[in-house]
Amino acid sequence: MTKKNKLKEFLGYLIVVVIAVAFSLTLRTFIFEPFIVPTPSMEPTLLVGDKVIVNKLSYRWGKIGRGDLVVFYSPTEPGKELVKRAIGLPGEEITLTTEGQILINGQNMEENYFTPPSNTSYQNQTIILGQEEYFVMGDNRQNSLDSRYFGPIPKSTIFGKLVFIYWPPNRLRAI
Repeated sequence: MTKKNKLKEFLGYLIVVVIAVAFSLTLRTFIFEPFIVPTPSMEPTLLVGDKVIVNKLSYRWGKIGRGDLVVFYSPTEPGKELVKRAIGLPGEEITLTTEGQILINGQNMEENYFTPPSNTSYQNQTIILGQEEYFVMGDNRQNSLDSRYFGPIPKSTIFGKLVFIYWPPNRLRAI
């Protein structure tokens, strides 16, 4: 093999590597991002250390739905990302009761994605959401720093929807 052929072959491999790196960075930056669950606030749905995939395109064209697992920038800790469940949607009135009920516009909210513990209790409070605000809560209601404490979150802070657990293998599943 001549020196010229070796250089061509090397440049060919280099181009393939550069394209692969550019593709993977684009994919991670704009479409899907891996995320590690940092706290027990979403147990039993998500466990600390679960590795998950966040779809960053979901809410560019689609709406955030009640019960979605949204990933957003923490309103209290700059640079930190959180995952919680969307409970209240824009324009709604959310009422939490000491009996553990969540009322949406006066109607009892059904949570068919998990069963809250029977001893769940909230501080009586009512929040009226603005047109671009969401009320989020962790599934581990007794151990979650969420909208009950930091208030509603603006849509602009939500950057993705959690769609898949990929690690550990025994928890592999779509959400």
